[in-house]
Amino acid sequence: MVNALLPWDIFFAYLLDGFKHQLQQHLPVWLNVWYHAEGLTSLANFAYLNPEYQFPVLQDSINNTVFTAQGMGHPLIVKSEKVVNEFSFAELGEVALISGSNMSGKSTFLRTLGVNLTLAYAGTVVNASQMQLSILRLITCIQVSDSLKDGFSYFYAEVRRLRKLLSWLEESESMAVFYLIDEIFQGTNHEERRIGSLAYLKALVNANGVGAISTHDIELSKLAEVELRIHNFNFQDFVVEGKMSFDYRLRPGPSPTTNALKIMAIEGLPV
Repeated sequence: MVNALLPWDIFFAYLLDGFKHQLQQHLPVWLNVWYHAEGLTSLANFAYLNPEYQFPVLQDSINNTVFTAQGMGHPLIVKSEKVVNEFSFAELGEVALISGSNMSGKSTFLRTLGVNLTLAYAGTVVNASQMQLSILRLITCIQVSDSLKDGFSYFYAEVRRLRKLLSWLEESESMAVFYLIDEIFQGTNHEERRIGSLAYLKALVNANGVGAISTHDIELSKLAEVELRIHNFNFQDFVVEGKMSFDYRLRPGPSPTTNALKIMAIEGLPV
């Protein structure tokens, strides 16, 4: 009876509409704070669950060291099997060329660098006993894929990614770059890969950034003999009782061994 005499529904619909307009203004701000709080809580929880990890030292400017890490490992590898390594870049324009046989640890090491850099720039602890680094833009060319939709082959997708990296390095007034490239130009034949890789490496030397490149091509290691800012590192393999064994230790110098034929023979393929 009251609703028949008074505009009860209209009155409360009007109030509800007013509250909806207020929420429309405040809700985006609340959600923005909420997702920042959730992200920071996740980073804090990561630090809590890994008390042995350390906070990195971030430098506002590039001084004597661009990047240095002691006891660096990958946070997703179980502690009982994890092998840690040391690594550093003294100045911009340096290139680390990492060679080694199959499954020796090249790609995992690149991911170790990338994951720890991401954690450091996010503001949490890193999987290292000590890390000091400058503020750099991180770009990777790891696990690029072809695109059926866009008509891109694997090789063309990789070329586009590497072109983007060069454009970043050519921006001299912008922040320096830290790049990671896994198996450069593996989508083409050996001869063209060698020619293209040599030219690309020369373009990276003395550029506005530092980075690591993994490769199976032993010929690329010889470039360090004429380019002082290219440094060779390697991972090695061993055959113990007819089985492949790896220690995942990063060593200076080019790789002295290969193991593709060994793996093929162990698995029973003709070689």
